[in-house]
Amino acid sequence: MDTIRLTGVRANGTHGVLDFEHERAQPFVVDATLYLDLTAASRSDALNDTVDYGRAAKEIVAVIEGAHVDLIERLTGIIADRLLAIEPIVKVDVTVHKPHAPITVPFDDVAVSITRARETQGGVAAQSAAASGGEHAVPSEARTHMHSAVVALGGNIGEVRSTLRAAVREMDGLPATQVTGISPLFRTAAWGMADGAPDFLNAVVELETTMGAHELLAALQQIEADHGRTREHHWDSRPLDLDIIDFDGQTNADEDLALPHPRAWQRAFVLVPWHALNPGARLAGAHGGLVADLMAAAPDRDAVKLDSEDWMLGDRTREHTASGETADAVAYASSPSTVEPESEPVSRRAVISMDSTSTDAERLFREAIVSIDSMPGNQVQGISPLYHVAHFDGPDAMSAVIQVETKFSAADLIAALGSVEAAHDGIVDLDLVDMEGVVSDEPHCRVPWPSAREHASVLAPWMDMDPNATLGGDPVSFLLAMAPDAGQVGLLTDNWILSGNLSD
Repeated sequence: MDTIRLTGVRANGTHGVLDFEHERAQPFVVDATLYLDLTAASRSDALNDTVDYGRAAKEIVAVIEGAHVDLIERLTGIIADRLLAIEPIVKVDVTVHKPHAPITVPFDDVAVSITRARETQGGVAAQSAAASGGEHAVPSEARTHMHSAVVALGGNIGEVRSTLRAAVREMDGLPATQVTGISPLFRTAAWGMADGAPDFLNAVVELETTMGAHELLAALQQIEADHGRTREHHWDSRPLDLDIIDFDGQTNADEDLALPHPRAWQRAFVLVPWHALNPGARLAGAHGGLVADLMAAAPDRDAVKLDSEDWMLGDRTREHTASGETADAVAYASSPSTVEPESEPVSRRAVISMDSTSTDAERLFREAIVSIDSMPGNQVQGISPLYHVAHFDGPDAMSAVIQVETKFSAADLIAALGSVEAAHDGIVDLDLVDMEGVVSDEPHCRVPWPSAREHASVLAPWMDMDPNATLGGDPVSFLLAMAPDAGQVGLLTDNWILSGNLSD
């Protein structure tokens, strides 16, 4: 039997018998040998004839970062079951290492190894653990390709802004899914409903996912249900509505999921936010075309008004009128393409560090990235691996670095990062490390960040993200080698953005 070996797959998890292990994440390391027949792949050179070992690694990380178990034996078994659910694997050897196990004598490692194979029934290989429960069931649609989707959000009951913000974060937390763009928030009068129905708030997000279209739809409907959405009446007020508008530009007339959304071409409350997010967007299908053109012809285009550009931050940086609309709300849909700024701000690259001692730091970092990327004028362009930082005089921490293209000034970006910190009650520390072409020594705007040169928790993830990065003219690689705390940082995972789940 042929084999594929994965060694040293690392992630943090809250597994162990002791109480503190239920709360404090610690590193686990996994080695896995996958047994399968590689005859076809060795001849065809086709991925479909073998196993995407990147997917296998993500499945391992998903288990480690998933629900708590007491025993390493149980954790090892779950990983083995998850890997056996991947065709055409027929057998696995899995070893889980727990290098920081709470043992009171000197030791190098603790490891548990398990071998599992598919049972055969009537000559057909059947994964023996698949019948044990839904958590190990094989997904209905293969997750070997990255897909692009456009999802429309809306609601008009309850704390709608909070619900929409939560929905974006929950979408970003779906397995192997990342939100890549978030539109401004728009307000639309309730159409076709009883008099007095509250206005709708609408937005659009773009995301990338390895889920298939139907699998994504099911996940979105679960998010709706979690926020109290029911479907007794089709045209009715609702706390949350999530619709797939576009999926890889596909066109079909599927009864359960028609693509693109069959009425998107004439709905300004979808087209206007989509255009605001992506002015060059195009809708596929018989009624398709440039979103800008479809928006101009939509019958409800004059009813859609800009409500907030920074709504993912909780509208912290904008004044609101008593009616709840932003003071500068305008009828955006009537002539959005003709409104030009008086002067275009300079766009610069900036590097932002993230640090937290919270056991939930990974999720908090994802939420912070979504918030930063949703600010008008910001575009996240790079995300580092996730690092563990050992502190001798306090709790350990996690750190990461992102690179953004921003039209904010340094002072404004620092203030905006402060708003994101405040939204997370200060348990996430965000710092502007460097901004292209900017040097400032003002008390509230120090750029580059003076102490960054001595913090391996900043330098290590930054170098992983950009090996050629420099800080103040010095290579980050050199600064990292000289950093006094270089021995206190270690790589946790480089696929943490796609492997987590914000709803856990």
